[in-house]
Amino acid sequence: MSHYCYQPLPPIAKWGMTPPFTRLMLLAPGNGLDPLVCSLTIVDIQNAPQYEALSYVWGHDLASQPVWCEGGFIPIKSNLDVALRNLRLPGQSRRLWVDALCIDQGNTSERTRQVGYMRLVYKHAARTIVWLGLKSPGIEEVFQLAELVADLKSVHQPSPSAGSLPADEPATDESMLELPLITEVFNAHLETVTRLMDFFERQYFMRIWCVQEIVVSSWCTAKCEDLEVNFMSLLSTIIHVYMRRSSFLTGQPFQCWNFLYMLKQPGRSNVPNLYGHEIEGSVGPLRFLLASTRDFQATDARDKVFSLLGISDEGLMPVLGQTTVFLADSDSLMARLWRQVQRRVANRAERLNETRPGKDFGRNRALKADYSKSTVEVYRDLTRFLMRSSRGMLGVLSHVQHIEDPSTSDTFPSWVPKWHQPWSASIIGDVGFYVAGMCNGHSRSFATIHDNHLSRPSVRPDILSIGGYYVDQVISVSPVFECAIGEELPIQAAWSHLFDAPFSQLAPHPYRTGEILQMAFCQSLQAGWLGSALNRGPESVLRVAFTPNLKDRFTQQAHADAAAYVLLCLSDCHPLTSVLESLQHAAARGSSVHYTQGARIICHSRRVYMTQKGFLGIGPKIMKNGDEVCVLFGGRVPYILRPVQDHHVFIGETYVHDEDVMLGKLITAVQSHKQLPTVTYEIK
Repeated sequence: MSHYCYQPLPPIAKWGMTPPFTRLMLLAPGNGLDPLVCSLTIVDIQNAPQYEALSYVWGHDLASQPVWCEGGFIPIKSNLDVALRNLRLPGQSRRLWVDALCIDQGNTSERTRQVGYMRLVYKHAARTIVWLGLKSPGIEEVFQLAELVADLKSVHQPSPSAGSLPADEPATDESMLELPLITEVFNAHLETVTRLMDFFERQYFMRIWCVQEIVVSSWCTAKCEDLEVNFMSLLSTIIHVYMRRSSFLTGQPFQCWNFLYMLKQPGRSNVPNLYGHEIEGSVGPLRFLLASTRDFQATDARDKVFSLLGISDEGLMPVLGQTTVFLADSDSLMARLWRQVQRRVANRAERLNETRPGKDFGRNRALKADYSKSTVEVYRDLTRFLMRSSRGMLGVLSHVQHIEDPSTSDTFPSWVPKWHQPWSASIIGDVGFYVAGMCNGHSRSFATIHDNHLSRPSVRPDILSIGGYYVDQVISVSPVFECAIGEELPIQAAWSHLFDAPFSQLAPHPYRTGEILQMAFCQSLQAGWLGSALNRGPESVLRVAFTPNLKDRFTQQAHADAAAYVLLCLSDCHPLTSVLESLQHAAARGSSVHYTQGARIICHSRRVYMTQKGFLGIGPKIMKNGDEVCVLFGGRVPYILRPVQDHHVFIGETYVHDEDVMLGKLITAVQSHKQLPTVTYEIK
C-alpha cells in the first residue's frame, strides 16, 4: 500500500469570490483496535454538512498504525490515534474536521492557504471537541468540581449592565475569588483542587493554536476518553488555580485562559481596541496577543504569529494597521471623522478583495501566513510592521528578552523578539504609562525609523536604523536576580555590589534627585510604581488605562512600601532627623512585605545597575559594564544598547530612576537642540 494522494483543492479564481474550500473526513465506524478508516471530501466550509472540529495537541510520537483513507494510508501521531479511537462510533460514521488529515501537510502552499480558513472551520463547526487525553485518577471529581463552580458563577456573576464594571474595561474574575460559596467548595475538596491544578498542566493548555480554536467556536466540549464536560466550565476554575500559584510573569497561560473565559461570557463578545472600532471576532491588538500567549508552544515557531491572525485586530481588519499611524487617541471631531474614513477604506478593501482574490488589498506582507518564509523573516517583518503601525511607538521592543548574548551567537537581529521563547522576565515598557521617548508625554514624537517603508521592503531589513539620544554609560551591575518562590529577595546583597556603605546605614550623600539613596535603589527594583501595580494582579495595570488616577495611587503606595522596607532595614542607632522623620511618615502607609513582592516581580531575571552620572536602574540579565542607556524616539522606556565596532546591539528595555528621563521631560530639550544631541543608532 502507498501513501494517500490528496486531491488538490479548487484553485483560487482570477475574478470573483473563491469559497473557502477545505476537506472533511468521514470516520468509519469501528471498535477497539480495529484499524482507523476514513474518507475525505472537499467542501466549501461555509456551506458544508454538519460536522465537528477537533481541537487537540499533535504530540511527537508516531502511532503504531496509520489512518487508512481510500486505498492509501496517512501516518498520524499517537495522541491523535487515541483521540480518534475514542471519538469513533461503533455503529455509524462520524463527520469531523482534523487538521492533520484534512490538510495536506506536505504541501506548503496549501498549508498557507488553509491557515487563512482556520477561523471559519471552527466558527462553522456544530461543536468543537477539545481532546484532553486519557483519564487520570480523580478526573471524574475534577469535572464535577468544574461544573459546580461554573453553576455558582452563573448565579452570582455580575452583569456588565449592572454597573459593576464599565463595559469597555478588561474583564476580570477577581470578584469571584471572594465568593464565600466557591471558597467553601474549594476548601472542602482540597484533594480534587490539587488534581485540578495538575490537570491544567496538560500540554493542551500550552498549545498556541488552541487559543484561536476556542475563541471562535460557539460550543466547546472537553473530552477525556468517555468523560465530557463543557470546556467553559473547566475554564471557570482557572482563576482559582492561578491565584493558588505564585508567578513572576505577566504572560502565563493561566492568565490568558482566564481572560478568554471572561471574554466568552454573555455581554463581553466584543472588546474595544486601539483603533476605536469594534472588530467582530477580535480578542485585541496583535501585540497584546503576542505578549499574552508568549508562554504557549507551537510545533512550528512561525505559528506563534500565524495562529493569532484570525483573532487579532490587524489580522481581521488589516487596513486599520496601515492607517492608524495618523489616528489621534481622543474623541475629538477630527478623530471621529478619521475613524469613519478608516471604516470606509476597510469596507472598500473588503469589496476589492472579494472581486480580486489573492490580491489582499490593504494587508501588509507581515500579516500574511506564508510558510515559505523562515521564522526569522516572519518575526522580523512583523516587528517592523508593529513599529510602523502603532503610531510609531516602540512597545514591541519590550518583547525582546535575550537569554544569552546576541552579539556572539545569534541568527536573529538583536532587536527582533523571539516569540517562540517563553518570557524570562516581566514587561516594563509595554504595560505602564512611562513616556521616555515621547515629547511632553504624548505621541506627537513618533519613532524616527529609517528604511521602514509601508509599501515596499526595507533595503537593509536586518538593521534597525533609528533616532534617539544617549543618556549614560553603565559602570556597575549587580548579579542577576533569580527569585525562587519562598526565598528571600537578595536586595542588600545587590546593594553591596554597587555601594561600599552598608544598606543599614543612611548614605552620607543623597541620590541625584535629592532622595535617600536607599529609597532610590529600592524604587528602581520595582520600576517606580509598576511593581506595586503588578503585585495586585496584571489586570491592575490594564485598569490604569481606564482610571488614570490609579497611577498616582500606585505611585504613592509604591513609595510608602519602599519606605517601610528601608525603615525596617535601617539600624536603630540613627538619631531622629528630618530625613528619618519623613521616612517614618511615608512608611506608615506602606508594607515591607508588599514591597518585596512587587520588587520580586520586576527584579526576577534582571540586574540593578549604576551609571557614570549616578543613575540607578533595573535592566536585562545579559547587560554588563560598558553598555549604554539610550532613549529611542517613540519608546515608552529607555533601552540598553551595546556598542560593537560600527553598530549597536539591542540588549533590552530598562527602567531609569529619574522622572525627567522616564516621563519624557528630557526629550523636549533634546528635540529643541537645547540639550543632548540626537543620535541615529544602527542596531543589528
